[in-house]
Amino acid sequence: MEINLHELARALEQSDVRQGYVDLEKGEVILLRDDMDEAEAEAHVFEIEEDWEHYLPLPNLLDEREREFMLSFAENAREGVRERLQEALQGAGASTRFRHQVKRLLLQKAWEEYFRQSMLEAAREFCQENDLAYKE
Repeated sequence: MEINLHELARALEQSDVRQGYVDLEKGEVILLRDDMDEAEAEAHVFEIEEDWEHYLPLPNLLDEREREFMLSFAENAREGVRERLQEALQGAGASTRFRHQVKRLLLQKAWEEYFRQSMLEAAREFCQENDLAYKE
């Protein structure tokens, strides 16, 4: 059983709004669907809890590390841009200001690629920390 690293990274990208698990027997990543009503979601969670030793919950990676990714992106930017991004990351509302600066500076594609790579590395770390085999 090997976890698909790209699938895991995509699930971790949504970890702040959707609960996810790794099915340890099948090597599958499971996300609660957006269109589930409350009863469906509850039934799904109870099903997993009944057989909890076969599931590993995904962490809320965005709340834990999104700021770290933004700071790293800013630190690796060229001079002038670096300062504007770092300034945007100060105080309340930093994430929103950072995203606005990225758009203003025409760095959206670069940020999206950097973020994808960061999430892929975070997925790799998650697998290694939990002794999960994975494929790229």
